[in-house]
Amino acid sequence: MAFFLLIGWTLIFMAVVTYKRMKANHINQAAERAFWDREDAANRTRKQDISHLNYVDFSGVALPFALFKDDLLQQCESQIQTLKEKKILNLTGISNTDLKLKYGPANLTALTQYDQNFTLLARTLNTWGQRLNELSHPKEAICVLAFAVSIGSDIRATWELLAKLYADSGDLAKIRDMKTTAATLNSLTKNSILATLDSYFE
Repeated sequence: MAFFLLIGWTLIFMAVVTYKRMKANHINQAAERAFWDREDAANRTRKQDISHLNYVDFSGVALPFALFKDDLLQQCESQIQTLKEKKILNLTGISNTDLKLKYGPANLTALTQYDQNFTLLARTLNTWGQRLNELSHPKEAICVLAFAVSIGSDIRATWELLAKLYADSGDLAKIRDMKTTAATLNSLTKNSILATLDSYFE
């Protein structure tokens, strides 16, 4: 009796496993078909005008150039001056397929370069701000890091240091403003950044 009961449970288990495996295969196949359908549509999208996009704008931004003698600061400043002459777009979290669907494959190379410029800009601003803080220039560090946040940098260290500097100066209102900005991020770091900012109000 126990033997037949064991056989029965084994058959049921195998049936369940087979069903789940087939279901997973169907889901994967459907997802793969959907992906290639979107990719095909993206590759057939006509070239769109990208001149109106939200490029990073340095006009009216007063960054602390040439105030302090330090090799790393000078490297950062030189890099920023170079980037100011280029087109920069924050495309964080947007796939190549989505870019092609919206703007056409003919624009993908240019958009990829503009996004790479943004990544370099965000990293350089973070390094610049961190170094200014290390050299005991909190006001200038806030200036640099606040600009990085305003353009949508998703580097957690940038947000953490800026929030700390605001907290040190007793300006919690600026941290609340940061929370509003962080809520718009299209990045995997969004939740951790929000959690960091929330910790100042616990």
